[in-house]
Amino acid sequence: MIDSPELHADAFGHPLIPAERKVRNPFHADADSAVTLLTGSNMSGKSSLLRAVGLNIVLAYSGSVADADAMRLGHFRLFTCIRVSDSVVEGLSYFYAEVRRLRALLDALDAPDGLTLFYLIDEIFRGTNNRERLIGGRSYIRALAERKALGIVATHDLELTALADSVPHVRNLHFRETITDGRMAFDYVLRPGPSPTTNALTIMRLEGLPVDTAESGSEATPETLG
Repeated sequence: MIDSPELHADAFGHPLIPAERKVRNPFHADADSAVTLLTGSNMSGKSSLLRAVGLNIVLAYSGSVADADAMRLGHFRLFTCIRVSDSVVEGLSYFYAEVRRLRALLDALDAPDGLTLFYLIDEIFRGTNNRERLIGGRSYIRALAERKALGIVATHDLELTALADSVPHVRNLHFRETITDGRMAFDYVLRPGPSPTTNALTIMRLEGLPVDTAESGSEATPETLG
């Protein structure tokens, strides 16, 4: 444990993934990289990384052994927005439940207890349409960057990665995949920068769903994204 609000993990992994399949990554976050935007294709490892970070923080705080070669961790309050669900009983849609959870995060960030939050957000505003999701996502990420907190926001919206060019303390990390002879392969290595690829249409085609060939050129590849 350290006094400053930082997280430094060397070769950390998810405690529940078997050793023979586990890919370890370094992860470091401090005030200069307070907001990490995590992008990557479907199944590339984004949600697993969020859970791995959260689990290792809990293990460290409980006095157990973190799944990392080395870990230095400040004093944080952990806040997650990963498994939000709708509620028929309460009359809540998925999107409204997510909005309430994200409102609770901002309230926690503004609480006067002085303890820095470490937040984990998976697929921000995924319950609504693309246009309003992007508007809301940009505004929310800017609000996070202005507050005393560290965390990770995972998203499929590659447009959000441009925030790293204009908003202080925002950075991009990503996972990627390769496609050879129509087969996808993932190395689960965490890399700097925004994701250069998407794979949703490829997955649809591989599973036999109809994909309009005239529209399929919209899928991002390293070539189309530069």
